[in-house]
Formats: sequence, C-alpha cells, structure tokens
Amino acid sequence: MKNFDILFIHPPRVLNPHNKHARFKRGEYIFIPMGIFAISDFLEREGFGVKIVNYPFEKYLNRNWNLSDYLKNIDFNACAIDLHWIHNAHGAIEIAKIVKKIKPHVKVILGGFSASYYHDQILKYYSVIDGIIRGEGEVPLLKFIKKVNQNLPLDSVPNLTYRDSSKHIKVNSLSYIAKSLDTLNFSNLSSLLNAKKYVEYSRKIMGISYNLPIGRGCPYNCPYCGGGQRAQQRNSGRNKVLLRNPNNVVEDISYLLSKYKIESLFFGHGTYPASLKYWKRLFGLIQKEKFEISGDLEIWRLPFPKEMWKIFHKTFTRKYSSISISPRTLSSRVHQKIAKVCDPTFRFPKSQINTLIKHANLYQIPLRIWLTIGFPFQKRIDVLKDFNFGAKCLLKYGPSNFKPITIMSEPYHIFPGSPAHESPETFGIKLNYKSFLEIVEIFKRAKISFFYNVINYDTENFSKVSIKNANMLLFLTTAPMFLTTGSKDSKMKEK
Repeated sequence: MKNFDILFIHPPRVLNPHNKHARFKRGEYIFIPMGIFAISDFLEREGFGVKIVNYPFEKYLNRNWNLSDYLKNIDFNACAIDLHWIHNAHGAIEIAKIVKKIKPHVKVILGGFSASYYHDQILKYYSVIDGIIRGEGEVPLLKFIKKVNQNLPLDSVPNLTYRDSSKHIKVNSLSYIAKSLDTLNFSNLSSLLNAKKYVEYSRKIMGISYNLPIGRGCPYNCPYCGGGQRAQQRNSGRNKVLLRNPNNVVEDISYLLSKYKIESLFFGHGTYPASLKYWKRLFGLIQKEKFEISGDLEIWRLPFPKEMWKIFHKTFTRKYSSISISPRTLSSRVHQKIAKVCDPTFRFPKSQINTLIKHANLYQIPLRIWLTIGFPFQKRIDVLKDFNFGAKCLLKYGPSNFKPITIMSEPYHIFPGSPAHESPETFGIKLNYKSFLEIVEIFKRAKISFFYNVINYDTENFSKVSIKNANMLLFLTTAPMFLTTGSKDSKMKEK
C-alpha cells in the first residue's frame, strides 16, 4: 500500500450530478488552482510524499471511478482540499466527508480564496474539516504537515484556523505572505494522478491546455471579483502585486512543452499600464526560445497599445491564441459609477474598445469582449445598447476567421470578498444568500451546465431569472462569432 504525507484533492462542483449519464460539461470545471502544483513541488523538495487527485477529471475519464475505493488503497496523514472557487463549496465538503469516513484519523484542511474568506463559518458548521490554511499556503502547509507528523500543537502554524483538542476554534496570525515567487515551481505535475491526460484533455474540455501563474496580487477592485486588491488584503494580507522572474516563467514553458507538449497557455495575470514593461520582457524571452505555443492573455485595464499586439503576434502561434477584455458593458455611465464607488480605474471607453477591434483585425488575433447583463447600475437601455453592439459586431465580423471578434456573455456570481459582496446596497444589489451554509446548499442543487456561475443576487432593474435568461440570449445571439473565430493556421502572418 502506497503511503503519502499529504493527499491533495480537487473537488467537483457537484458530487453526484442529477443525470449520471449526461455528457460531461465545461461547467464541472476540471482546472486545478494554479498554486497547488507549486505547493506540491515545494513539499516534495522538503522530503514529503505528495499525491494530487482531480476528482472531476477522474470521473470524466471513468464515470465508474470511485474515490472511496481509491482512498482504501493508500495511506496518508493529511488531506488538503482546495476551495478556491466558491463553485466548489458543496463538492469540497462532500469530499471531506468521504475522506473522514474512510480515514477518520486523517487531518482534513481546506485552502484557497473562498475557504480563507469563510474560514470561521466552515469550522463552526462542519466537523469533518480540521483546519483552514488562509491566504498563501506553501510555508503554512509545510509547517502544518511537520506538526501533524510529529503530533505537536498547531498554535505556531501561520495562517491556520483550526479546532484544538478542546474543540475550540483557534485563529493563528496571518503572518506568512510570500516575498518572492522565484523559489516556487509551477510546472511540476509529477504528483498528479493522470497528469499527461489532464494536460491533454484540458484543451478539449476547457479550451486551454495549462494555466501558468505570472504573479500574485491585483491592483484593482472590480465590483464582483473576489480576487481584487481589498479582497486579497483581507484574505491573505497581500497588499501589492508580486510578479515572477520572467526567466523562471520561460523555464516553466520549456519544461511543459518538452514533458507534456502543451498547445496553449493561459497567463494567470492580466496586462495593465504598470505591467506592460514586464510583458514585453517576457514575450521577448519567449520569442528567443522560438516556442511553438499559443497564448491566452487578458487585458485588465486599458490602454493596450498597438505595440503589444505586434509583440503578441510575433510571440505565439495563432491556432489557439486569444486576447480578452471584460468591460462587462459598454455603458460609460455604468463605468463612471463603478469608478466612483469602488475602483477609479474602471474605465473602458468605447473608442478604445474600437481600437482593440481594429488591431485584432490587423493582426488576425482573436479578441473576446466579455459582457454581462446584471452588472451594477445597468438599466434596460444599457442592455439594449450592448445587444446592439453585439449585433453590429456579428454582422461585421461574425462570418470570417480573418475578422476574429467575439462577443462573450455570462451570468455572474458575486464572489465573497468582492466590493459588491461586502457592500451590496452601495451597488443597488440584493444578495440572495451570504452564509456558507446557504452557499453549500445552493450549489448542491445547481445543475451542471456550460455556464458554471450560479446567480446569487438581484439588481434594482433585473431579477436573477431575467439575468440568467438575458445572458443566455446574448450568448446565443453572438454565438456564430465564437464558432467561427480562430483558424487552422498554426502561424500568425507577419505584419
């Protein structure tokens, strides 16, 4: 029987889908949070035995695969379940119950943004959870494992919330915040069960082969995002952006290409004026290596100058490449209100969006513009104008691979710790539920679909039902653009 110090489990959205024979959908979200692989590698280098199991992916490979049977055939001292995305709330708790049933002696802990936010509620209501690692986890988890293996008290483990021997909830100080990411390896998948298949099928299921971290932190506070500057300061103590050495990122790409033959990368950090110099340097290093790989890049804030389009064009193959931006609406009135109440930088002028479209056409790089119905302060007239914008883009760019513009739409979940979650009334929003118990129940009942967001709010002008239906209508209206965007050509043409 194999023995490990720690077993990582990526939980599913729903443990038992309503229709077990239904076709696997993107909404089951097989992606593992990017930090797990770095933490796993960090622990391995410290001499600990580590295994990572991706529950939804194992069920994808074999619907008859059973976690309980797998657990009976291995030994481990601790189990870490990621609860980064709130969508996995129900799945994480159910996985913890299974682990405790099969291995009652094992210490079960959670980690990630959502677990960090709800750390006290989770321990209060779920006895199957022994602890929560809040914020950044590599050093806290290392110290936790050492204490568990030696059966020592946990009071000195940084960032840990736990239940002591008297069943009292203890909250240790949030004292570990990484000062550098350059000692971490984000490309070592050796501990992952079915690692090669995970990379291969990620492209088919999720549209991206691999998510590669560029840094930690965010300088912005988008209204619905739980990973913004204030949310990260609360959950992890991080108040500034920390970017990796570009040479280390290039080493990761080289390894992933040689080991797993990945076809595309999503960079886990967006571009904005203060980061453009960094991206230019990184892309220049990638060009020198002459990697044959596609890139998926987000624009967090404008401007994104023509020079960046040219550099991106020279760096990546076109086959799976794309650039995305998320203004969520083209209404300048809405943007101005959001800028006033939570983020002064939240401005996406239509003129600059049109410039992006122009450059996307020039360099034949797919541009995805993400809109959302149900954004704060939106009125029906704003939605009609967004529909009109989408229709015009469809008519002008939809039929051709050589005019690669796509309008994307999705219903949004207001994430814990986001500005709108912390102060919904400021945004004209009514949250339908906020406690962790309610969240677990709502995701338990949620059906798996292409859209993996559960709508948890109403606005002054839109109910959650109308938000869902209108987003679906906008998505279907502009779907021809999504279906035709892209090219079989592996190389971008020189401009």
